[in-house]
Amino acid sequence: MRATVRGGSVSVSAAAFGGREETACDEAGLALLARLGGALAADAPAMLLTDDGGTIPALVGLARTHAHHSDPNISGSAAMVGWWADRADHPGTTAAVNLPAASSARYVLGVVPEAQRSARVWRTWLQITGESVAGMHEWARAIGSGPLLPLLAAIGEDDAYSFSRAQSALVDGHDWSRPDNTASAAMGLRSRCDAADVMSSALLDDPMWRERALHTGHVAVGVASMTPPPKGSRRRNGSLSVTCERLDSRLRVGSAVTGWVGTPRRRPFEQFTVEVTSTEVVGGKLVLGLGSVGMYAPPSGASVVLMPQAASPHTMRAGRGRYWRLYRGRRSWLSTGQTPVPSRREVPLDVLIAGAEE
Repeated sequence: MRATVRGGSVSVSAAAFGGREETACDEAGLALLARLGGALAADAPAMLLTDDGGTIPALVGLARTHAHHSDPNISGSAAMVGWWADRADHPGTTAAVNLPAASSARYVLGVVPEAQRSARVWRTWLQITGESVAGMHEWARAIGSGPLLPLLAAIGEDDAYSFSRAQSALVDGHDWSRPDNTASAAMGLRSRCDAADVMSSALLDDPMWRERALHTGHVAVGVASMTPPPKGSRRRNGSLSVTCERLDSRLRVGSAVTGWVGTPRRRPFEQFTVEVTSTEVVGGKLVLGLGSVGMYAPPSGASVVLMPQAASPHTMRAGRGRYWRLYRGRRSWLSTGQTPVPSRREVPLDVLIAGAEE
């Protein structure tokens, strides 16, 4: 699909899978989308494929104009555009796919970044001759083959859940085009952040992406050093530190990491999870202190790989549910959006000193 704004009119070009390209303008463009399955009343969500970053903003402007159209097909299509726009902000979604961006996440062409954002460059590399909207289906097949990274299934499940929620809201008369209230805006931000974290973890499941992440600082490789516990200590395990040749690691104190003995390409079952407790540069090398490691602790001198601990979609959903219940309770100024009333009381002097600006 492509949408462009010219002289105050929005032109929409779309093609269903196996169909030919069709073009219509303004409300006829929304009617075209509805006829091709792009409406909230559909049994399953239609996937929006585009190769142009301006398509979704143009569609949203058109959809807001006709959000309250008397024709349910047009208003339903407008609501679908609103849902597409919302899901497009969630990395890893299959609801609305920007093909050049998705291709860059799957492949590296070895060209300058500006060229890798070009639809024409990707068509040349993937040997897709047609530049029509219908050719985007071929493009999607070319980058969508192969096994799915495990964590990406969780984002797909969130897509399906979000679609059912949007359908229920439309039936209940909710106006999707109105600005979000405080609770919806907060939950939307959290949902987007969670999707970004899940996407990052999903990519690190790919051995080649882990090797790439060595050069972005998201994965660290170093030599393990085990310090035995002090005499008389009740601890059974000593402390682990990892000395890395490179200093450009993004692992910080407090970061939960997963590690194993071996290489980024090989990720064995025997892995340990620990928290970074200290970072320092010694002799031009980065030393990461990891504290006490239990099962699968590496021996001293072993080559160790460290990367951020994988996100837990189940924990994230539970957290979003808990926050949503707190917002719905409307027991604080945060959930009601009202200006808080100042509350004054005596404060200990040491607290005042600690909170004072330097």
